[in-house]
Amino acid sequence: MAKRAANIARGAEKKSGKSTNLALVRGRLVALPTVRVIDRHQRATTFDLATLVNGRRAVVPVVALNMDLPVIKVGDEVTAFGYVRRRFFRVGARTQSVTELLAEQIVPGAKSQRLEKLFASATTRQRELRSVALE
Repeated sequence: MAKRAANIARGAEKKSGKSTNLALVRGRLVALPTVRVIDRHQRATTFDLATLVNGRRAVVPVVALNMDLPVIKVGDEVTAFGYVRRRFFRVGARTQSVTELLAEQIVPGAKSQRLEKLFASATTRQRELRSVALE
C-alpha cells in the first residue's frame, strides 16, 4: 500500500483520475509587496494575504512572476487567481520549501466588473481542465 501511495505522490495517474489545481484567494494585504530579481530574466513579486478560514486568520503567501501589480497598500482587499505550488530552495547547507499561490491574475479592491471577469476566467479554466485527460 505504501508503494501505491508513493506512486500517486509522484504523479502516477489513478484509474479514474482527473485533477485540478486552481486557487482563488481573497484577503487583505498584510505588508507591502517585495520584489526580487531572479536570474536577470524574471521578476518575482511576493506578498501575503490574510484571510478568514473557519473564523481564524490564515495568511497565504502569493507570488507574481513578471507581473506589474496594481497600486495596492497595506490593508487593501486583493483577490488573486492562480495555482498552488511547492517550491524548494537552498539556505546555506539546508534545503527548505514553501507552499505558495502562483498568481496569474490579481484584482485590487472590490471592483465588481474586474472580479466578475476573474470569476468567469476561473470557471472557464475549470471547465477546460475537467475535459483534459491527465498523462
